[in-house]
Amino acid sequence: MKSAFVLLLTALPLLGRAQTTAAEMRQRGELTGARPSGDLLAQPRTAADQRMANNAADPVQQHLLQTDVNLAQARAEELPNLYERFIATTREERRSWTYPQWDAAGQVLARLNQRYQQVRTDLPLEERLRIRSFQGEFHTLRGARKVKEKLD
Repeated sequence: MKSAFVLLLTALPLLGRAQTTAAEMRQRGELTGARPSGDLLAQPRTAADQRMANNAADPVQQHLLQTDVNLAQARAEELPNLYERFIATTREERRSWTYPQWDAAGQVLARLNQRYQQVRTDLPLEERLRIRSFQGEFHTLRGARKVKEKLD
């Protein structure tokens, strides 16, 4: 009994650190919803990237979304269709993508996610769940590609 108590006391500082880490991640914006984004490279990096996202002139975005849309002005009801187009293109082309292409797709997803965060309360729960599943599928496909590269 005494050894269990000593073990519990030694684990307390570690538990406090884990809670602090989650709080720090939330403050830095790395937590989206209830889980970490897991991809810091997928966030637009510069003001030029942000301008590119706002004026819809990004050819990668146009290709992946199969349309020319200004994501900063996209309506909430348009987002599920945009995510669906994005993931459909990803499914079709993922086997031939290089790491820079995955990074570019991750940046388009980050811009989609930024708009989603702004308008998500305007969407019904079913659509929010669909979008979250598309987000998760992208990260799963990307992770599978990384694992495959390491195995080859």
